[in-house]
Amino acid sequence: MTIRQVKRRYYSVWLFYMFGGAFMFGVYPLFLRSRGLTQFQINSVLAVYFTVLFLTDVPTGAFADSLGRRTAFVLGCCLRVIAFMVYFFAHHYVFFLIAESIDGIGTTFGNGAIDAWGVDELDAAGFEGLKDGIFSRISQLSSVGAMAGAVIGAYVADVNISWPWLLGASGYLLSGVIGGLLMRADLGQRAQVRLRQSVGRLLGRMGAAVRYGFRSREVMLLSLANGIQFGALAPYWLEWPRYFSDGYGVGIWVVGWLWCLLSASRMIGAEAIVRVRSDNANRGSRLGVLIAGQGLLLFSAGTAGSQSTVVLLILFVMNLLTGAMQPLQQGWFNEHIQADDRATLLSFQSTFCTLGGALGLLLNGFVADRWGLPTAWQVSGIVALGAVPCYLALRSSDRAGRASQAASPLAPEAAGQILRAR
Repeated sequence: MTIRQVKRRYYSVWLFYMFGGAFMFGVYPLFLRSRGLTQFQINSVLAVYFTVLFLTDVPTGAFADSLGRRTAFVLGCCLRVIAFMVYFFAHHYVFFLIAESIDGIGTTFGNGAIDAWGVDELDAAGFEGLKDGIFSRISQLSSVGAMAGAVIGAYVADVNISWPWLLGASGYLLSGVIGGLLMRADLGQRAQVRLRQSVGRLLGRMGAAVRYGFRSREVMLLSLANGIQFGALAPYWLEWPRYFSDGYGVGIWVVGWLWCLLSASRMIGAEAIVRVRSDNANRGSRLGVLIAGQGLLLFSAGTAGSQSTVVLLILFVMNLLTGAMQPLQQGWFNEHIQADDRATLLSFQSTFCTLGGALGLLLNGFVADRWGLPTAWQVSGIVALGAVPCYLALRSSDRAGRASQAASPLAPEAAGQILRAR
């Protein structure tokens, strides 16, 4: 395929995948509150989801690398359909935990599969240079899908707050079909191996990924920074719909439009950052400044208290910075991992995010129930600043660039040695 064809397929798969789950964006915490859960219980449900991601991310990433990214993606979509249907019928806390566990496993099967497939296909088609612009465009298209789904889901929730789960299940079913059709040129390994060989390959990739992740300074620091950032922001994503729904008091539909506003802000940030002339050497400084601004703005939103419009303006600017960070983070990380094991190492990074998210949600939920959302946001803003040293430490580490990929212990030769040694 040509580079243009790969881009179109890559963008399309991400667009439909984001659209599938977007019907619950914003409405999700309001749904759980309508079923009688406290803020700590709401946060703990999502914390279980992140814990499942933490435990299964690397194994499912290795599955994608060993047995095919398309297979992993389609399987993940099917599991998420099941999870959404469980949510639709659930009325008790324990069933929400079960649904989140299923959804967590489904998420990890597709977590790095799309990016691993897309980046490898671009490389195979002859794409050269930084991929920051590619990830910026994906972020924008994903936001478009999320915005459309969020508005539809919010208006449907005004009629029946459980119906968006049915829409989400249908969306993931469609996403699985689209992925199965478009991810045809899968460069990952095929499943034409015996079960014992498959298990050996999975275990070999998992072990090699963990060893490489901890040995590589760039991979480790980028993963740690993402984990801290995710731990700080994950609670906010659950809590702002409740804040504005209560603050404005005009109906659930307003949450859908506010989601669009904040998503548009992230799109603007993602587009702006790739238009700023820069080189590899200063990405650490730029990310350090962006995360510092993000943390201070979230702290300020908590300080504003019940002034809903002021808080909305602050969060709009904060989302500008969030959108600007995403393509820089994704492009930088992908430049430091080897193609054959990309999904496994993307999952390695995700384990830090999910562990940080789970811990952040539990802490923040406790603070929110005892002292209120404004105080919880202030705590999260302070936590976010912990990622700044990680990025500043990487300011001069990117000079080797792609040379680090050649030294990866996850090269095909090393993978073959692992399999032969088993």
